[in-house]
Amino acid sequence: MIEKYMVRMNVDFKNLNYKGYETISGDFTNGENLDFEGLEIDEISGFVDNKPKIENNKIIIEKDSSREIKIKFSGKISEKSLMGIHKSTYDGGYIVTTQMEPTGARSVFPCVDKPSAKAVFKLEVEVNDNLEVISNTPPETAERSEKSSFFSFKETPKMSTYLIYLGIGKFERIKEKYKGRELSVVTTPGKSQQGKFALELLKRIMDEYEKYYEIKYPLEKMDLIAVPQFGAGAMENWGAITFREIAILLNESVSFSFKKEIGKTLSHEMAHQWFGNLVTMDWWDDLWLNESFATFVGNKILDSLENNWHLWEEFLVESTLPSMKKDSLLNTHPIRVPVKDPAEIAEIFDSISYGKGASVLRMIEHFIGEEKFRKGVIEYLKKHSYGNAKGEDLWNSLSLSGGLNVDRIMKTWLEKEGHPYLEVKRENERIKIVQHRFSYLDNHDNFIWSVPIFYERNEEEENILMDSREIYLPYNDKFIINPRGIGYYRVLYSDEILKNLFTQNKSQEFKTRMIDDSYAFLLASKINIKDFINFLNYVKNDNNYLLVNIIIDLIQRLISILNNEEINDFSRKYLNEKLQFFRESKDENSSVIVEKIYTILPIIDESFRKKIYRQYQEYEKIPAEERTGVLIAASIEGFKLEKIVDEINKPDNDMEQVRRMVSITMTRDSNLFFRFIDDAKDKPELRGNLLYSLIYATRNPVLRRGLWDWTIRNYDAIYDIYKGSGSISFFIEDLIAIGGIGNRDKVEYFISNIKIPEAERAVKNGQEYLQIYERLIGNSQS
Repeated sequence: MIEKYMVRMNVDFKNLNYKGYETISGDFTNGENLDFEGLEIDEISGFVDNKPKIENNKIIIEKDSSREIKIKFSGKISEKSLMGIHKSTYDGGYIVTTQMEPTGARSVFPCVDKPSAKAVFKLEVEVNDNLEVISNTPPETAERSEKSSFFSFKETPKMSTYLIYLGIGKFERIKEKYKGRELSVVTTPGKSQQGKFALELLKRIMDEYEKYYEIKYPLEKMDLIAVPQFGAGAMENWGAITFREIAILLNESVSFSFKKEIGKTLSHEMAHQWFGNLVTMDWWDDLWLNESFATFVGNKILDSLENNWHLWEEFLVESTLPSMKKDSLLNTHPIRVPVKDPAEIAEIFDSISYGKGASVLRMIEHFIGEEKFRKGVIEYLKKHSYGNAKGEDLWNSLSLSGGLNVDRIMKTWLEKEGHPYLEVKRENERIKIVQHRFSYLDNHDNFIWSVPIFYERNEEEENILMDSREIYLPYNDKFIINPRGIGYYRVLYSDEILKNLFTQNKSQEFKTRMIDDSYAFLLASKINIKDFINFLNYVKNDNNYLLVNIIIDLIQRLISILNNEEINDFSRKYLNEKLQFFRESKDENSSVIVEKIYTILPIIDESFRKKIYRQYQEYEKIPAEERTGVLIAASIEGFKLEKIVDEINKPDNDMEQVRRMVSITMTRDSNLFFRFIDDAKDKPELRGNLLYSLIYATRNPVLRRGLWDWTIRNYDAIYDIYKGSGSISFFIEDLIAIGGIGNRDKVEYFISNIKIPEAERAVKNGQEYLQIYERLIGNSQS
């Protein structure tokens, strides 16, 4: 067992390579296998009994009585990949940065690269330039001269390899000493002042987490690092969280919607500093344990600080309902997924591991009680600090604190894919509830979940655990299930009950769930387009933030699949009416609705598009929430399109680059679009945001067939950039599911000729979505 790594790296910043010297301390009497990838192993010494072997990217140390093994190695800093140690370019220079999760550490230095192999790390870095070096802990030594720099960092706590961070470059920072710790936002030159919002919020969030967990933040410092061309949204490296620039920097281009996203992302990553870093999953099959909890508690903590931000309403729209969409596939996976090969890890960074897991945790908290849930979390963290744990360990703690066998309930939600729908009808003076598995395509699954049913009767909320096929409850004409939308299940009411429900003044969460359920039933062919529009007509005059939010999202999904005049007519009228209402609203959150409408309306409403596209000539005067819509309108109209593309290469900031890379995907000029992405794939300064263009292009019927041809020709280049991350899966799933509409021949060719280890599940998901969408298209035409 390895106890400590001492790693020294001599970095050639200009030529993007380094020499490494590593001393590994521990007990080798049972042997050890070290992982490495893309490294040259120059020398291994220190062994006493048996000489190590090198096979299949492993240094195999036989049983040895030595306490220290020394390794000399050399590595390269990638200019293509966004994983491991790589170059990240910005206007005026570049930095070297790392992304270790899930298996990037092995490409930086030899190590036992799995979450359970926790150790102490002592890092020293020498660079042949006058640059700063950042890692997880503060430097003990920081010497800089005109030609070189040397940084020696304090030892880390006992931690997993995927949480290590190394950054090298010219940085700028704002910092503050706060309660004995140094907090800072670190950026490339000229951007640090955009971190003020995040720095102030960091202090508040840290205080709230210390209260919630009843454990002090365990490190001496916290750096929030804005990384140009970052491959993920953010990464919870202990004491050195990395972010995509638009996920942490607030400037004049950032709308209120994205300001809230900064808060959500920061709160999520800070949740990990305890839940994930202090206590870490034992293996990747419990990835959900990290991500689900951080998603759930991240919203909880931020909502306690900003309770006017509609965070739980947005959680429903952004986490619960999208995860239920994926969980309605026959090819979905359980929250806990067996992981045998590292290539499988990237595939499970999805809405099931994040959104479903978080929603189930929220359901359990609501069932056992908020304070009992918190006490269980505290017990879990204190018991397993600086160690590893499994899901069962959390359930045991929750069961003890809640006085309820949580494990019995959770097994049905953790280990079984899918979710139930509850069929509800009246039988005389009783309500009969029957559970079935919900899926878009037919299933013959007879599994029975342990379902915490929340119901309201005479405006009083009650709950009951349903662990049988059917149950009966007393009838009441004011009886509803899931009144606050917290239960992770759908509800299908009989017509008799349904008519009564729409005449009552129910909660917005309840109405939102009903509308989303009706969309799911539409995809499952349980209702038709006319039925679905009738559902929308019941609530079209309601101007509640949450309800309008979900209807806009459903409209956006449908118009990317269908060219249906009934849907288009309803959507144009609905969106124009809501735009007028929310523009006049004084609530800051209304700008979120305005921004969403502006991204859809130019696509389906020619008169609106022609009214706004020339505003691009005075772009700086346009409110932030309207900018993407104006760019989309200009792109469709072909107005100054070359200028929009040109500005992608020299943006004011990352937000403006992303806006343009999204907007040009709506162009009708396919030649221009493919010239652009041909160019973009080879530009280091665009590679982090290229995925936006690829995914959004699947929504444009004009580009779909050409996108298939381009992807088939350039797949290796895309794979080089995103290998090892979940980004490949996101793109491939959408390419097949939406881009496959009308392009079955391309889908079959792609699947037959290109093998993607990180996206096998995404291919199957895409094929199933495509089947569902093709059926919907057929039904809407009949």
